[in-house]
Amino acid sequence: MKDRAQITLIIVSVFLLNAILIAQTKEWNIEITGDDSITVKSRIAERIDEKGDEMQLIEYTATTTASVSLHNCISVLKEVSNHKEFTDDEISQKVETLSDHEWVVYYYTNPPWPVPDNDCVAKMSLSEEESQRTAIFTLSAAPSMYEMKDVRRMTYYEVTYEFKDLGTGKIEMTVASKSSPTVQFPAWMISAWFPEGPADILRTIIRLANSIQ
Repeated sequence: MKDRAQITLIIVSVFLLNAILIAQTKEWNIEITGDDSITVKSRIAERIDEKGDEMQLIEYTATTTASVSLHNCISVLKEVSNHKEFTDDEISQKVETLSDHEWVVYYYTNPPWPVPDNDCVAKMSLSEEESQRTAIFTLSAAPSMYEMKDVRRMTYYEVTYEFKDLGTGKIEMTVASKSSPTVQFPAWMISAWFPEGPADILRTIIRLANSIQ
């Protein structure tokens, strides 16, 4: 009886701890990385999809300034094959050009077991404001704009990359993301990705931009 009571206590404790962690992640968490001072704001919440089902919602923004060319940042984002370098996808490719400033892009991810393979189709657009020396890339899920593959497809994906020339030889850059994964992840696992995950996205874009001659 004593052993059973202890086991019950452990199960209840784990359940309560997980509930507390989930409740805490619904609030925005703000962290600043080390020497490069990248500010990352994140939270894990829920949303109701078009079928009325509750889905996990992962949101974050990461912001920093860097000595890099605005023109080179734009070049990095326009070359969709670069995206896999900072999105951790296995494939990132442009599948259709809609206009000079709008494209359909495809990402394929092959994560470690037991997470199933998945993909994402998005419409990417570029907005440039010369007077404000700003460029904004916006990606929105467009699951029906490319043929279905034999994997799960992400249907909620909203990401922006914003670059602003500060006129001091530096660029202020921000990545902001809202997405629902194709499978439910434990809150602690997602939380462990912050702040370094979003920070690495910006670091990689900076590295790629500075490698352009």
